[in-house]
Amino acid sequence: MENGSHILTLKNGFHLWSHTENSGGKTKVIAVHGGPGDNHESFETLPAALLENEISYYDQLGSWYSDQPDFSDLALAEKYLNIAYFVDELEAVRQQLGYEKFVLLGYSWGGMIALEYALKYPKRLNKLIIVGMSDRDRDFTDRMKDEVSKVLSADEAAYVFKEANAGDLNDPLFNQYMARFYEDYYGRFSKSSTTHAVSTTNMQVADYMMGRNPFQTVGTMAGWDISDRIDQINTPTQFMIGDQDMIPIARIQKIIRHMQNAKLVVVPQATHVVIRDNPEYFFQQLNNFLNN
Repeated sequence: MENGSHILTLKNGFHLWSHTENSGGKTKVIAVHGGPGDNHESFETLPAALLENEISYYDQLGSWYSDQPDFSDLALAEKYLNIAYFVDELEAVRQQLGYEKFVLLGYSWGGMIALEYALKYPKRLNKLIIVGMSDRDRDFTDRMKDEVSKVLSADEAAYVFKEANAGDLNDPLFNQYMARFYEDYYGRFSKSSTTHAVSTTNMQVADYMMGRNPFQTVGTMAGWDISDRIDQINTPTQFMIGDQDMIPIARIQKIIRHMQNAKLVVVPQATHVVIRDNPEYFFQQLNNFLNN
């Protein structure tokens, strides 16, 4: 694929924005962003750090530069806002980019897509990189409870857990406490340099697929668990998580014992935004995996 931004037209008639850099690089890499409902911006540093590799990333359906259908139409939401759709969307992107085989990098929610893709389309992959994700959704939400308890006082944490259990996610004090937690956690080692006048997260997508309760996934992602199939992934795989990630290190250590060709890289001084928190170490380890 030539360098630059491209509009990919899917067979369903929708359009996705994609971007490619380092065209002609020895390895083709497709990066799949987190969310759901977020966008590609966390990958904008990839091409300069991975100069030997052709890097492509895209916004998923409903995200930022790509088409954003009105998912208040429940028929549309049911058809497209599910894991199976986004796995096949990735395969459509691969076809349009013209990659016979490639390296797949999935970050957070994109890691779910990447793992499911590796199970469904293994012959398309040279290598697999999973950043900030395990093999089941509850690991993230369970660890969220632990992290909140570290930042908030015991009384404050008890309050947010109570309100979340009651489903009162609009409570002002609940949101005040959670905002303080998010500011501490996601700003612990780095600050985002990306600002926008409007929100770039499509909450229709996020709400339908996972809901707004930080301690329990609802919607079409709820209960996602491939732990009984993870041993079927034979693609050379590297899991990468921060030492203070939402994904427990012990869980990934258990996962790789069930895989034939997998390793774990723990990035020091990094939370769930591992690419931003410690880019020097992250890209050193990523380049080692890609180029060896």
